[in-house]
Amino acid sequence: MIKTYTLIAFFVCNLSSTCPAYQLIGTATLSEELVAQHYTINANLDAVIVADRTTPTFEYQTYYSAGSADEEEGKQGRLHFLEHIISGTGSREYGKLNQIVIANGGQKNASTAYHYTRFMMRFPKDKFDLAVEIDSGRYYNTVINEEVVEKEKKIILTERSRRVASLNRRIVNYFFGLVYHKKNFEPLGTEAFIKQLDPVDLQDYYENFLRRQKRLVVVIGDVDVDYVLAKLDEAYGNEQIMGELSSKLPTPHYPNYEVLGKRKTHTSKNLLLSRFRKGWYIPELGHRDYAGLLILERILEKPSNSLKSSLVDSGLVKSFSVSINSYKGFGLMTCYAELPHDTSRNTLHAMIRTELERLKSISKSELNAARNQQLTTMYSSFYNRSSMASEFGRAFASANKPLLYPKLIKDIKSIRREDIPRIINQYLMDYNSITHALTVPETKESPPRTFLEYGVMVLACVGLIALLGGLVALLVWGGKKLHQKFSRKANEYVFESDD
Repeated sequence: MIKTYTLIAFFVCNLSSTCPAYQLIGTATLSEELVAQHYTINANLDAVIVADRTTPTFEYQTYYSAGSADEEEGKQGRLHFLEHIISGTGSREYGKLNQIVIANGGQKNASTAYHYTRFMMRFPKDKFDLAVEIDSGRYYNTVINEEVVEKEKKIILTERSRRVASLNRRIVNYFFGLVYHKKNFEPLGTEAFIKQLDPVDLQDYYENFLRRQKRLVVVIGDVDVDYVLAKLDEAYGNEQIMGELSSKLPTPHYPNYEVLGKRKTHTSKNLLLSRFRKGWYIPELGHRDYAGLLILERILEKPSNSLKSSLVDSGLVKSFSVSINSYKGFGLMTCYAELPHDTSRNTLHAMIRTELERLKSISKSELNAARNQQLTTMYSSFYNRSSMASEFGRAFASANKPLLYPKLIKDIKSIRREDIPRIINQYLMDYNSITHALTVPETKESPPRTFLEYGVMVLACVGLIALLGGLVALLVWGGKKLHQKFSRKANEYVFESDD
């Protein structure tokens, strides 16, 4: 396939006066009907295109390979702020872009993750030119002025206040602060930092940080691949790359080895349930062992006969979940639990360890059942364009290889029983993990009182009663004296009146 496209490109370049900048990098077969094609459009932009005729619409998503974890500590929040401006305003007047998208039967959205900033659009099949126009317009000419910045500040500060009020959100931020070695991990930025942002600072950050990051455009839907490539080449093929690319920009250090094997505990008086989060460092998305860990995740979270069911059914926890995610250069397998205050976290650790030991001798049937469930979930993403685009974008952001998702399916199929004990011993050990717990302060029982203490209390009460009695007597005596004084004055007044 690649050789065919190379020959075609060779003849086109030699028989015409212009040669397109894009090149085919690779392909991946998703199903009999769907094939993903990965192209490079220029040195700083890739594209993944999947033609799907089932619905006369298309998904157009753009990923920048930088997110909140890539920002400097104390200066986080600018990427999220720019995400709002780029998605909401773009290169047009404030509010105009929304009107255009709606008038053309489209939808748009955006999000900032730990390692990417994403912009999403969905349009009817005949609006592809408009999608490219919007995307290129906001890439080259996003409007960042005083009016836009002040309006977005109000929106973002409101969004931040809601997230700060969320206990789960604060716990997640603290946990990932441990992961990313940041004391104050706040993806949206602090209130003070947001308030002081100005158009000049944001414009500089936009030009010298965000626009220097490598990008990926994902197009999935009822489109003609050649036409998509021609429009992308027209918009971006001659793009002048500004200065050094993102590889020269500072990036966080992963993982934070200082906290490996540590158990961090914090207290809060406002908790109804304690929160527990444990994460193991695992390989990134492209590693074969990542597939084996996905199968383990599926087993640990089964509705019955699993770690999750035993913890919940026993009443030791109110809820329990296991998840695996890929980040830039590493992955995390995370357990999260809500538990009553009388459940010992050591008990929870012991039960997790016991279940992992049991899984070292997993049966072939249990492994196959978990594998099939995982594959069913992943295949279903092929029939949801937004989910499929998200998988391409996530692989691009974490490993710069957008077609890793199809490879992951092959890796899952290749996992064998003998891989499981090795994977558990290699990655899922306490010394390779971070544990964070948020719970109420421990209350210490007071020792029983002695006879001496009771005697002191009785004497104190008697003394207090005597003092109160004395005060009452003093008030009564004072009252009588005042009464006598006023009586004499009254009599003297009467005598003077008679005269």
